[in-house]
Amino acid sequence: MTSVTSFARQSLLLVLCGGAIGVLGNAMINSPKQSSLLEPVAFNFPQNVTLPDASISATKPLAAKDKVGAGQSYRYTTAPSPSSSPKSSAGKPQVIDLEIRYITDGVATRPTMDAMLPVFNNIPAKVLAPSTMKEEPGLGFYSLFVDKKTAYFGTCINPQGITTVTGDQFHANSNPRGVPFQRLVPWLLGQQTFRDSRCLWTVLSTPIDEATPDATIKTLQTVGINWAKWWQGNFPPS
Repeated sequence: MTSVTSFARQSLLLVLCGGAIGVLGNAMINSPKQSSLLEPVAFNFPQNVTLPDASISATKPLAAKDKVGAGQSYRYTTAPSPSSSPKSSAGKPQVIDLEIRYITDGVATRPTMDAMLPVFNNIPAKVLAPSTMKEEPGLGFYSLFVDKKTAYFGTCINPQGITTVTGDQFHANSNPRGVPFQRLVPWLLGQQTFRDSRCLWTVLSTPIDEATPDATIKTLQTVGINWAKWWQGNFPPS
């Protein structure tokens, strides 16, 4: 009797192992890296994202480029500070342009400031001195810098965890916490990557007001933080 039970147990284990190997083999053969899963994915960006003390004045789609999905550009105008004099340059409305692109494979496509800025904004990576990287508690990391009389705010908004600037930050942030069971079966079936390495790569810019450069940068920083926080709470579904 014992030998029969043992044989049945071993047979069941062999069947289960064989099934697992078969599924794993299918996943390897039909790996997302060999399919269209990691190609640019269409996402319908909203026509307006409501931001505090800023109103949208224009928006238009951005075409996909270099395996980076299509995006959207927005133009906002900030409201003058109530405490500013109407004749003060600090009280002038400030125009801020935003670009956001949906990256579905951050492993193959490095969603970092040094990699993306030269390609999409014609800005040399050398402007990114260590001092340009900032950290906002509860949000994450972002770059804040100036190039050719224009101030920039840039970051990678992740589906989980913090916003990131460098490759090390991004990969640490996209590594699964424990076993992401909701992604396990789709990954085994070759329908999804095991770790969620997506990113909303975004850059904001505004011309520097030479009369009040610090105020210009501060406003850009505030709008950038509010923008990233909104997208953290409204990230595209996988």
